[in-house]
Amino acid sequence: MHEPWSRTQRLRAVALWWAGIALAVLVWHLVARSQPAYVLPSPQATWAALLDLAGRGRLGDALVLTIGRGATGLGLSCLVGLPLGWAMGTWTWLRELLDSWVQVLLSVPPIVIVVVGMVWLGPTAEVVVLVVALVTLPLLTTTVRDTVASVDADLLEMARVFARGRSWTVRRIILPAVAPPVLSALTVAVGQSVRVTVMSELLSTTTGLGAMVQRARTNLDTDDVFALSVVMAALTLVLELCVLGPLRRRLAHPWR
Repeated sequence: MHEPWSRTQRLRAVALWWAGIALAVLVWHLVARSQPAYVLPSPQATWAALLDLAGRGRLGDALVLTIGRGATGLGLSCLVGLPLGWAMGTWTWLRELLDSWVQVLLSVPPIVIVVVGMVWLGPTAEVVVLVVALVTLPLLTTTVRDTVASVDADLLEMARVFARGRSWTVRRIILPAVAPPVLSALTVAVGQSVRVTVMSELLSTTTGLGAMVQRARTNLDTDDVFALSVVMAALTLVLELCVLGPLRRRLAHPWR
């Protein structure tokens, strides 16, 4: 059991986190001084490019499209993957039946899914949603499957001995065991969805952050590429710090 962090420990963790960001920017600045701007733009040039993209109004619209597509794909993955993983962890025969499907999805590169999606759906936004859903689905499914299957058998037996109902067992035994690893997997899936969404947009659509990256690459606007990369990293960090992190702490607190 982990003891709650003191205020000093929390402040120290936050300070070190920001110090790590500052160190990365410093190293970036020092290395960029010895490289041509088209190879590695400096942090100052990247910031100027970011302001220029935002000032022209292109960044906001593209960001909204990318977030919407990624969220839709991840939402579909959760809608299918979480109950499917629960069922596979509960019934051995279903796990044995569908394990091969999950392994195939885990082994297929996302670029192959993009190509197949474009054959099926054409160069549309639906391809992006499909790719995000299929890439994140096996991660969520296997996490729930393995966690449900590994719930302490002694605790489940005690619940049966004391004639506890199924709802009580799920609420008091299974959910506390499943929630932390599933939320951690969801954090990874969010990061995956951002990367995969941008990659899919780059290959299959003319809108979104991925399409902007493609145009910048074609025009050798490396500072724009770095600026868009900063936006993607910031998006993932904001989701983690403002949504997923507080959600993990809120759900874990009653069960700690």
